[in-house]
Amino acid sequence: MNIIAKTPRLLIREFTPEDEPLLLELDADARLTRYVKKRTAQESRKVFKDTLKEYQKQSGMGRWGIFNIADNDFIGICILSPSDYDSNSIELGYRLHLKYWGAGIATELARALVFYGLNEIGLKEICAVTHPENLASQKVLSKAGFEPHGRAFWYGEDLPLFKVVRQSFL
Repeated sequence: MNIIAKTPRLLIREFTPEDEPLLLELDADARLTRYVKKRTAQESRKVFKDTLKEYQKQSGMGRWGIFNIADNDFIGICILSPSDYDSNSIELGYRLHLKYWGAGIATELARALVFYGLNEIGLKEICAVTHPENLASQKVLSKAGFEPHGRAFWYGEDLPLFKVVRQSFL
């Protein structure tokens, strides 16, 4: 199991084959997929299998699990990987279980991923999109150093685009 980053409360790590039910449960919760593409259980299984295969490339990017350091509880998933919609852009994304909303976890996570991406693997910039109504995620991105950068047509929608670049993140 490869650890990507740690914060005072979070362990961000590669998934193991035994973690598949965690992703399936997360994807099945309609409250957590309000602003993201909904998947069938079969699609979620394929995403999970593809995720495990991607780790073999050792690119330093991917889809990872977020765990509570205090009790190893599964918090959610995050990504830092090339966008499916713009291969020149590295996208940050996350989804957290409802019980972790409003506790600063998303901001802590986003800051850790930005630091990791810009400083550990040497990215020049990281981008993120949110649903226009997802003001909470827009606030998280702002706290993590992202700035509005127009709009992007991703996920079949015209979405607000945010970017953080290496020289602006200290």
